[in-house]
Amino acid sequence: MDIKMKYEYFTIRDRCRMRLVKYLEQVLNDMPEFNNPRVLDIGCGSGVPTLWLAEKYRATVTAIDTDKQLLDFLEHKIQRSTTSSRVETKNVSFFDLVTEPEWFDLILAEGFLNVVGFEMGFKRVIAKIKKKGYFIIHDEYKDHDKKIALIHENNCKIVNSLLLDEAIWWRDFYGQLDEKINKPENIHLRSLFFNEINEIDQYKKNPSLFKSIYYVVLKS
Repeated sequence: MDIKMKYEYFTIRDRCRMRLVKYLEQVLNDMPEFNNPRVLDIGCGSGVPTLWLAEKYRATVTAIDTDKQLLDFLEHKIQRSTTSSRVETKNVSFFDLVTEPEWFDLILAEGFLNVVGFEMGFKRVIAKIKKKGYFIIHDEYKDHDKKIALIHENNCKIVNSLLLDEAIWWRDFYGQLDEKINKPENIHLRSLFFNEINEIDQYKKNPSLFKSIYYVVLKS
């Protein structure tokens, strides 16, 4: 596949994804000041939140993903950013990531627990966070009470949360993406948007399924 086309595709997705960063910023508003924190972004993809966290917190960020093409695009962006010395990418699964226990001040996982299972994933991730450190979870909105109970059972507490309902997802992501996919100047990229087009179709059939929630978890 032509790399120029691939990067055009990633860039369009990134521009739509950037519209959701304000909700991450909102849910982190009451966080204490960090002094050069160590941050892990699990399943970072093309790194929209990665670069935002590195800039906002002057953080040293480890960004991991199993998709090499997305990481290559993130590296391309890193080299053109002001955060190039503070962001490291690794093409690795979280379960193969080797670090000291309780190593990170903050870990971000957007969608990761939904993929691997909330209970197992939570316990594995929380072991890598320092005491008084934070786990930022972005997950589908279901089994809410069970998740809260599990968090408390593991000596953690929720200090903030934010629901992103279906209206937000359409206004700030899928609707924007739908518009850009269908612009005449992007028609040559349409085949690359196969998965996104299917997601948009699913949204139109049943918007109520498209809800997610942020949890800001403090490790005791």
